[in-house]
Amino acid sequence: MQKCPSCKKRMPDYARYCAQCGHHLYDEPDTRDTTQPCPSCTERMPDYAHYCAQCGHQLNAAHVKLIKVPLSSTLQRHATDIPATTARKTIYHKVLGKLPRPLQYVVTALLRRAGDPEPEMVRASYAFLKTEATTNWGWLPLVALLNSLGVFSVAYAYTGARDGGSIASGATFFFVFGLLLIFVPSLIRLIAPTASRFERISLLCVTGIAFYLVNVMYSPLYFSYFDEFLHWRTVNDIVSTGHLFSNNTLLPVSPFFPGLEIVTEGLTKLSGLNTFISGTIVVGVARMIMVLALFLLYELITKSARIAGIAMILYMTNPHFLFFDTQFAYESLALPLATLVLYVIAQHVTHKNGRLRITLIACILLAAVAVTHHITDYIFDSFLLLWAILYALQRPAHSYPLKGRLRKSPLLWAALFGVMLSLLWMSFPGNPVVNYLSSAFEVAFNQLTRLLNGTGGGKQLFVTFSGQPTPLWERFLTISSVALLVFPLPFGLLCLWLRYRSNALVWMLGIVSLGYPVSQALRLTNAGAEIADRSSAFLFLAVACVLAIFIAQFWPTQWLNWKHTAVLTCALSIVFLGSLILGNGAISSILPGPYLVSADERSIEPEGIQSAMWASSYLGPNNRMTTDRINQLLMSVYGNQHLVTPTEDQIDDEAIFLSPTLSPYDIAVLQQAQVRYIVVDLRLSTALPFVGFYFNEGEPGAYKYTTPVSVTALTKFNTVPQINRVFDSGSIVLYDAGGLIHAP
Repeated sequence: MQKCPSCKKRMPDYARYCAQCGHHLYDEPDTRDTTQPCPSCTERMPDYAHYCAQCGHQLNAAHVKLIKVPLSSTLQRHATDIPATTARKTIYHKVLGKLPRPLQYVVTALLRRAGDPEPEMVRASYAFLKTEATTNWGWLPLVALLNSLGVFSVAYAYTGARDGGSIASGATFFFVFGLLLIFVPSLIRLIAPTASRFERISLLCVTGIAFYLVNVMYSPLYFSYFDEFLHWRTVNDIVSTGHLFSNNTLLPVSPFFPGLEIVTEGLTKLSGLNTFISGTIVVGVARMIMVLALFLLYELITKSARIAGIAMILYMTNPHFLFFDTQFAYESLALPLATLVLYVIAQHVTHKNGRLRITLIACILLAAVAVTHHITDYIFDSFLLLWAILYALQRPAHSYPLKGRLRKSPLLWAALFGVMLSLLWMSFPGNPVVNYLSSAFEVAFNQLTRLLNGTGGGKQLFVTFSGQPTPLWERFLTISSVALLVFPLPFGLLCLWLRYRSNALVWMLGIVSLGYPVSQALRLTNAGAEIADRSSAFLFLAVACVLAIFIAQFWPTQWLNWKHTAVLTCALSIVFLGSLILGNGAISSILPGPYLVSADERSIEPEGIQSAMWASSYLGPNNRMTTDRINQLLMSVYGNQHLVTPTEDQIDDEAIFLSPTLSPYDIAVLQQAQVRYIVVDLRLSTALPFVGFYFNEGEPGAYKYTTPVSVTALTKFNTVPQINRVFDSGSIVLYDAGGLIHAP
């Protein structure tokens, strides 16, 4: 052990800097009087100093490329190298010299840690890792066993919550315990400096698959999430018609981005499996591509498998990684493909080989993304353009000029190709993507404007639209997770500036990471909260990288001990659970359970499925039908019916159900839309809508209901002579309005 001459803290013999104050331990004390007085303030400075640390006065006129300028008389041993002829450095020195000496001490130690050029230098006792076989298993078997137990614990929680009884009371505990059993062991091992590259990659793959199984275990027999039904209908249309671009009234934009559906339908035909199993396999393979491509991208940027592993486990804490991006939806496939594009281009920019081959691969992947998901395509096109701009603004590092540097790189060509392809696909005849996206952002902007003007539009935090409050401990986790992500960002960006400012890709990620704090402000509105959730999968690509670099710089391997590992593990576990609650709601609403009114997956139950299957068998396919939000999904997929919606047919179908009597206006709406069948779910009168509305976001009482829909309004069709009741399951009633719409 050795003692720091500055703060007297004892450090190991192999330490180069003091972990407490950042002092260089190998400096020898110098007793010679090598100081000189400042002509302006008489403060004595070292004889090598060219500027006074107290007042910034120039001490001599000599011009050298690099000089030593101590920050204060007590920090002479912490001197920082700065150019003597750079005004920016002089201003920096003046500002720092005017700070109180304790603060100068802190700033100096902070800059030393942020700019440490060797944070991944391992201890002497770990030197064997350099020659260690790359296939060392390490903790992998133990972590895989713990992940399996975690999946089992989550499945047990699902079963208990679904069946009710005494087990349901402990479902939350087993769910949280299972998730932590998957996350924590992998995190601890990825933070450790002793894990090999093979072990880190394997740990991430095992953890990624375990998290994917958590989603599959929620509904292992059929699709149950809202967005899954929308794409399930598109697959069924492709299978039944044999061609693309069929009409999907629930999500008109889906048939124009059929990448996921094409792959799923192809696997279904080749294997003979049904759509559910094929879709589950496709999304599972996409999850593996995402984990591997993102790890390789981070490793390529940081030149460290440890930082890449930490960044990847950090990305797994984003609110949509566990559930939303493992659904059978187009983003689940497009996001891994787009990440692979970034890695392929970064591979060429870094190693400068295979230009034509790399450009061709990048263009093929961009084309696949363009026909799979619109948002992912547009966001990654923006990433590539920003990357190309930053690359162009950098000083050329090679002998050929800047113009040639850009021309020889596939980065600019890939970015331009992606933008042109997106514009062409956007202008495809019948593609409604512009109206689809503009309407969503317009609603969010209007709500935010009303909130700023004080005229409403805000969202009540930590309370569901059905009136259920979020428990206090879940609120604490949510707020803490956002704070733990936002506060370290400036320090992470400082590390980027000191260590990676010559890398355009890193600075592109740094700029993108600034969008995360901005996106959290959108959560104050209903529509903005959904935009903030959807953007998290893209913003965390940058946030994870910045925070992983911050962790590596401020907790380098040569200083890492079990206390540091425990602190990092606790902090990142809070981020993981808090982000999960932030993006998916209270844990009680994440778990399965009894039927809830307008609660998406909690509203998918056997009675609704059987009613839709009856409609398919006895009414035939493609009858024009109107109903509430949940039964639209069931009647569309299981019933194979044509649903009349405001988006597709430009009518206010909710007025038919919410008005106490069937008015002439309601009859005119039915006749105009040629609605043959009306499906009424009497359970709507039993509770407030969990998602804030019963039919669509544009209905008059959306997000503001205080009482459920009246039973009188839902049963008024029994009194209309031209409307006949043809099906009644007790809760779901189906009316034939053929006599009404054909009446003179």
